Amino acid sequence: MMTTMDRPEHSRVGPLRIAARAAVAAAPLGFVLAAWKNPHTDGARSGLLILVASVVGVLAARRLPATRGLAVVGGAVATTAAWLLPQRDDVGSALILAVLFAVGAGVATEPPPPSRSIRAWGLAAVVVMLALYFTVSQDVLLVVVAIAVIAASAATAIGYFPTRPSSRGRAIVFGTVLLATTLVFTGYIGAETPDATWFGGGIVHGPVDGGQVALTFDDGPNVGATEKIMAILDAHGVKGTFFEVGKAIDANPRITRALYDDGQLLGNHSYHHDQWRWLDPRYPELERTQAAFRRAIGTCPVLYRPPHGDRTPFLAQVVREHHLHMVLWSVSAGDWATNDAQLVARRVLAGARPGAILLLHDGLDGNPSADREVLVKALPLILDGLRAKGLSAVRLDRLLGTGDYQSC
Repeated sequence: MMTTMDRPEHSRVGPLRIAARAAVAAAPLGFVLAAWKNPHTDGARSGLLILVASVVGVLAARRLPATRGLAVVGGAVATTAAWLLPQRDDVGSALILAVLFAVGAGVATEPPPPSRSIRAWGLAAVVVMLALYFTVSQDVLLVVVAIAVIAASAATAIGYFPTRPSSRGRAIVFGTVLLATTLVFTGYIGAETPDATWFGGGIVHGPVDGGQVALTFDDGPNVGATEKIMAILDAHGVKGTFFEVGKAIDANPRITRALYDDGQLLGNHSYHHDQWRWLDPRYPELERTQAAFRRAIGTCPVLYRPPHGDRTPFLAQVVREHHLHMVLWSVSAGDWATNDAQLVARRVLAGARPGAILLLHDGLDGNPSADREVLVKALPLILDGLRAKGLSAVRLDRLLGTGDYQSC
């Protein structure tokens, strides 16, 4: 006769535990579906990459030890990934977060042995995730999958879900690596995500009680595109804000003077626009770019935008000491990564709301000869679309109520 100890695990744990663990197993799919709700990661190629990343995370979790302590770490990691996803709109971050979430969910509970009941509950969980994808917002879907993982993590920690014997040292190593990776990536997101304030925040939005938005252009001046963009703005009776790179100003001061004389607003966007100088606590990039403006137009901006949004508390302090306002953005077109002008316009118009600060690029990393025809083609579509939505594009100083220039 089969005793209680001889029965398969799914018979002992009961349908409630099986359903709960099936929900956790389906949670990575829910996370992928939530990522697809972002207009920057909803394409077929992006979606496939995020799905593959999630599968890699699930497979990696299968190789990790299942212990109560590691389950707690997994719950924390998965929750952090769910919290960070809406704050980013790039595919690279979505891929990393998908892996972290899948690994966290995978170690939150030991998968039950396969059976007809498990397959049925798993299919039901997948159907629920798909239904949520079509009926709720990204935030709600992420809350659901995070709650599922947190509940499973807690259940494993108190012994409600079984674990398998494992080396304590091995579990500690894996848990430490998983936590460290999550903390490092969280720090990265904090340093360059517009809405994150713990690494030195900036202005991301103007007043929402009016019908105004600000068109901002980064990384110029550009020999082939900047003056064409200025002409398009003028033809539509609009003034924009150009955050310029110091080395490009020195290479083409005539374009900077033309923008200034035309009434476009100019802002500081660092001197080199590279990947590492923002880590220097002294941040001499700011003063060097102000000097480039002084040579080109005889005055200096009061607005500063960090390249890629990268900032530290030290950089923020340097900005304040120079009496500048740090301005980020609320809508990014991702126009540096596509040649599809229609797509750029759709992305901008989808996020354009009263008070929005719209991020575009008339240059690329301060390279004066970069091809920016995609923006030249997209800008008339954007301006017409803004007008159709009842929104007027204005300079940032008008939207935010800041000054325009200061003595150098």
